[in-house]
This record gives sequence, C-alpha cells and structure tokens, in this order.
Amino acid sequence: MASEAATIVDRAIDWHLRQASMDDVDWRAFVAWLEADPAHAEAFDAITLDMSLLAEHPDLYPAPAAPVARQPHLPQRSMLPSRRAWAWVGGGVVVAAAASLTLILVPTGLNSGSAPYAVETKPGQRRDIALTDGTRIELNGATRLLLDHSNPRVATLEAGEATFHVRHDPRDPFTVHSGRMTVQDLGTVFNVARDGARLDVQVAEGSVLFQPKRDAVTLHAGGAITAREDLGQIAVTNIDVAKVGLWRDRAVSFSGEPFGRVSTAIRRIDGATLFVHPSLSQRPFTGMVRLSGKAGQDVPHLAALVGAEWHHDGERWVISPR
Repeated sequence: MASEAATIVDRAIDWHLRQASMDDVDWRAFVAWLEADPAHAEAFDAITLDMSLLAEHPDLYPAPAAPVARQPHLPQRSMLPSRRAWAWVGGGVVVAAAASLTLILVPTGLNSGSAPYAVETKPGQRRDIALTDGTRIELNGATRLLLDHSNPRVATLEAGEATFHVRHDPRDPFTVHSGRMTVQDLGTVFNVARDGARLDVQVAEGSVLFQPKRDAVTLHAGGAITAREDLGQIAVTNIDVAKVGLWRDRAVSFSGEPFGRVSTAIRRIDGATLFVHPSLSQRPFTGMVRLSGKAGQDVPHLAALVGAEWHHDGERWVISPR
C-alpha cells in the first residue's frame, strides 16, 4: 500500500508540473486520472497546496521532501488568493476537474454555429424549463438565461438565479457560463446565482474541484463557492444541502451576509423594490426567512428581525434604523 500511495503522489506531482503546457488531450487524460480514484484527487489537492505554500514561504521548507497525499483541510470560510487564477483568464482552459461538477475559469461565448435565445423572468415570476436533453432548469425571478437551440448542453446566466437538474452525459457535459466563469456539470443538482460581479454556486448533489491554477479545493455535496470577479477573490463555505435552491420554497437563508443582500432576494421572489438604509446594509445577518410572496407582509417581518423601521413611499419599500 505504501508503494501504491507513493506512485499516486509521484503522478500527482507530474500532473502539477505539466499543467502550464498541457493541451486538450492532456487535460482529458488528467480528468480521467482524477476520476479513476478519489485518492488521486486528494493527492493532487495536497501537492498543489504544498507547492503553493512552498512558493509563498520558502523559509518554512529548508529541505522539502516529497509531499504526502492527504485530504486537504476545508475551512468553514476562507478567502483564497486568486491573482494567478484571474491572470489565466483568456488563456484557454484553466481548470479541469475530477468530480461531478467542475468550476472552470475560461472565456465565455457561444460557438460560431450557435443559435442562442434568451429566457427571462420578471421580478416575482418563476419559470421552469425542460430542455431536449432531459435537463430541467428552475428560474427564480429577475433572471436572464441564454440557451442555444443548436446545443442544449450549454447555458449562460447573465443575471439572477437558477437551479439546474442535469441529465448525466459523460461524453457531453452540461456547461453554464456566467461572466468569465464556467460551471461544468457531469450529472448533479446545483444552484447558480449572479448578482453584479458576484457569482454563487451551491452544490446539492455531486462534488466540485475548484482549481484556479494554484489553489485546488475539492467540495462535495453541501459545498459552496462565492467568486467576485471585480475583486479577484474566492470564498469557500459549507452549506446544508437542504438549503441549496431554497428560493424554490419562497425562503432565503443567510449566514453572516450583509443585510443589504436581502433586498436582492426580496426583488426576485416578491417582485418588490426594497431599499435598505446604508447604516443597515452592511450589518451581518444570519437566519432563514420564509417569505409569503407579498411585500406588505415580508418587509415588516424583515424590519422587525433587525430592529428597524419600514415604510412604503409608493414606489419602493424602505427599511431604515429606528
């Protein structure tokens, strides 16, 4: 067993060193190797983490030995340095993954033979889409999704939120683009939300290898990723799988999020415009709130939760300090 583990580590080191010069054939071979055994992904995670630490803190490794394969530590919430990840955008495929869901940084855009069309929902409106390949997509309110008549295995989320139930096809993975990021699925259920420069991905089934060139983090069901394109930052958290796509039950859940983000959720689900006073918008908010779909009931309830006042000026709802 020791020699087998050493062979896996050696192979992981080889893949790590080759990534900068790998072509499409190499990437497919890399993915196949990762998928062959969970120990392969664990070893690759460990190697990548050790190599990044060595590069940043050479004084800690006066005589580095071959890293030992291990399960990488997954912090409850961490901000991962990603300057190198964003520098790779535009240079081709940056990340290939081993598990059922892969988050990759690649240039977006449909191919020249595409026949795109848009599906939109108004604030407060929901819509379900059944694609010809068997995939089902649930759209929250205030959402714009681009699909392709010529290729039902690709979608682009321009704004809003959607839950994807993807039919598994290992020969043709389903791909969701958003901004400069891509979520590639090999058979699972996941939720994607786009709010300005922020992208949130939450996994209900399957697993994720997030690999922006330098930092490899494997997420399983219950894992979540928040990426900020404007800041070049990535946050990794854990989430109860029962809360993935919670909007479908007219509910929202936040854990230490700015209270101002509630306004986006209210607009999508209730269709109402909500303004949160700046003194409250950055206040951390933790809790789950079930909405009625009627702003006249939901806004007063939210204001009471944070000890604030509310009023309706005829066009928008306002929550402000007492």
